[in-house]
Amino acid sequence: MSFIKLPCADFISILNPIARLACSNKKSNGVFEFARILITNKGGKLAAYASASNGGQSMARRIENFESDIDMLGEDKEVLLSGEKLLSIVSAYTSFDANEPVKISWDDFSENGGLITAKRSKMKIDTADPSAYPAPPKLSAEHSVLTIPLKRLQDVLVQARGSVAVNNSTRPALNGVNIKLNCSAKVISLTATDGYRVYDNKLDVTNSKNDFNIVIPTKLIDMIQGLKVSDASELVRLRCDTNSCEITFKSTLIRSQLLDNKFPDLSELFLNEPEWLMDLEQKDMADALGRLSAAIDKRLPAIELLIDDTTQETHLRTVQGGKTLGEDYLKSKVTLKPENALSVNLNFLMQAVANVTSKIARIGQHPKDKYLVIQGENETSRMIVLPLRT
Repeated sequence: MSFIKLPCADFISILNPIARLACSNKKSNGVFEFARILITNKGGKLAAYASASNGGQSMARRIENFESDIDMLGEDKEVLLSGEKLLSIVSAYTSFDANEPVKISWDDFSENGGLITAKRSKMKIDTADPSAYPAPPKLSAEHSVLTIPLKRLQDVLVQARGSVAVNNSTRPALNGVNIKLNCSAKVISLTATDGYRVYDNKLDVTNSKNDFNIVIPTKLIDMIQGLKVSDASELVRLRCDTNSCEITFKSTLIRSQLLDNKFPDLSELFLNEPEWLMDLEQKDMADALGRLSAAIDKRLPAIELLIDDTTQETHLRTVQGGKTLGEDYLKSKVTLKPENALSVNLNFLMQAVANVTSKIARIGQHPKDKYLVIQGENETSRMIVLPLRT
């Protein structure tokens, strides 16, 4: 019977995201419902890896501290473990001490063919033949690469994700975030839109090779968000070709297919400087919008902004069929009073304001198309919210 033994803390931290990925596809998906354990000879030293895939994304994590009965001179040993059962056992073993050894052993590939033990706990688990598990796709020889602080990338991706379309079948590219690499400028631009709002930002990269223009799916974004950062300066490496993307951080390797539809060019939206209407405290604006969210038309959460340059105030009003549902007032530094009240989707405006991390939020309006532009003070991120037609 083959086995691998590792500390309970590693058993939980390494195998929890692996098991979750194996369970992430709700449809019956054959071998993708299993997590894979591999023990191999790498460079004259025994190495172990845990991996899983949902068909579109895969994750592999190195197991650093382990014991095994595998002969370093012998053949590789591997097994597939039921992802659903593994996730249940990982959750159940959180009560054990961090250093308590957890042993995973298997004798054959069958129902209840494996055993996971810790102290006097014994849990049987289904196993399967790993020879049926497909290898992840390899990047082409001509690919792009960049390195960037992971924490900064995570912060921007979580903001961009809020503007991504949900299951847009006519324009699938809107279901992800567009990332463009400009090597000469050492910068990437990140853009997301659902057709009603736009998020745009730029990030400096530390190293890069070969420009690219890709659209990453939200499942990959969520996996990137799951990576644990201990220092804001820690770098992540991103490699991609026209079909797939590879993320490497410490002992974790993530691969994902890309969305293959062309993302619309939205650069024209930011060619001209907007007419800046007012500056106001970001927290005051966010708090006011949060209060008014309790008094909206759920079907069409419209909010009107009436800007008064005389009193230097902004009157916020939620409406339904022309009737007022809720009101609030904000002190504002008004620089330009628009001709008419501004009417937008409250939820979209609230999210755009939440993305502002500076003390002051600036709100402007495109001189011709009248969409709102929201930007923080001295920030690179810009958000657009289209007006409601009233």
